[in-house]
Amino acid sequence: MSSYPVLSIVVAVYNGEKFLSHFFDNLLAQSCNNFEVIVVNDGSKNNNEEIISQYRKKFNHFKLLSQKNQGVSVARNNGMKQAIGQYITFPDIDDKISPKMYERLLKIALEGDLDVAICNGTYVYLNNNISKAIFPLHKVPSTSVISGPKWLEIGLSSRKFLHVTWLNIYRLSLIKQHNFLFEPKLHHQDIPWTTELLLVAKRVQFINEQYYEYLIHNQSISHSLTGDKRAIRKIYTYLKIIDMLLDIYKRYPKQVKQSPACLWQIGKEGLGVVQAILSIKSPEIQRNMSRFFFEQGYWNIIWSHATTIMLKWRLIRRYFHLKAIIK
Repeated sequence: MSSYPVLSIVVAVYNGEKFLSHFFDNLLAQSCNNFEVIVVNDGSKNNNEEIISQYRKKFNHFKLLSQKNQGVSVARNNGMKQAIGQYITFPDIDDKISPKMYERLLKIALEGDLDVAICNGTYVYLNNNISKAIFPLHKVPSTSVISGPKWLEIGLSSRKFLHVTWLNIYRLSLIKQHNFLFEPKLHHQDIPWTTELLLVAKRVQFINEQYYEYLIHNQSISHSLTGDKRAIRKIYTYLKIIDMLLDIYKRYPKQVKQSPACLWQIGKEGLGVVQAILSIKSPEIQRNMSRFFFEQGYWNIIWSHATTIMLKWRLIRRYFHLKAIIK
């Protein structure tokens, strides 16, 4: 393969010193070397840059950007500005990447002239040593080259679809053409970003081959909050995501018609909000969040987008609990 960086690997780093060496070793072990590494140091307060400086000379193409702490979205956006690869990807530093992953994804991307190439991965629960496929083979088999909306329909209809960036590589010119950016300070910002990109993508392929291990552990940022604080963050996060998805669907009505499961997704994300409200321990906070949920019209939005009998049943069972809370 060419020594020119065909793939840009953009990674946001905030502290996480204990994961960096493992992450860089994963990249050095890749069976291809035609990639650039763009590390965005997001205001880390430990020895990250010392570790990074030890590794940067081991790569043919390496860029280090530093910024004050602004979160992973801003870090990714700044990394994208510096990317020169034909494709781009966004792994997390605390996960494990198979040595074959990027060579395999680049192979199908280049051969199929893809906008998005997608592989499978594995959830690894470190606390109890359990692992399982992210996309079970019988639920989401490998595809030929299909459109992005069709892939959204397949994935969402399987109820196993995962809106993440780290299983995919994306055509960089498509991102720049539409000026797709990650939403600053939004937890799970991958959901609206990948949804919009897939709605405009014309050539997508999924291979049900597992090349990425998503490690779930107590030190993960995604699992750092507990109790009511975690529930409140989830509520506001997913209400924001619902708002963003509704705006995206308005921009791409033809594509959404090709992927009606997108509408189901609004109801599904809303069910998560309802469950988070019901999990709150503080009666006062729970009452205030329930009122906000109804007064802002979110119940009506979610109910109108619950496109399956099962989802409607799960929502209506909880509706009366919510109403009882605010009486």
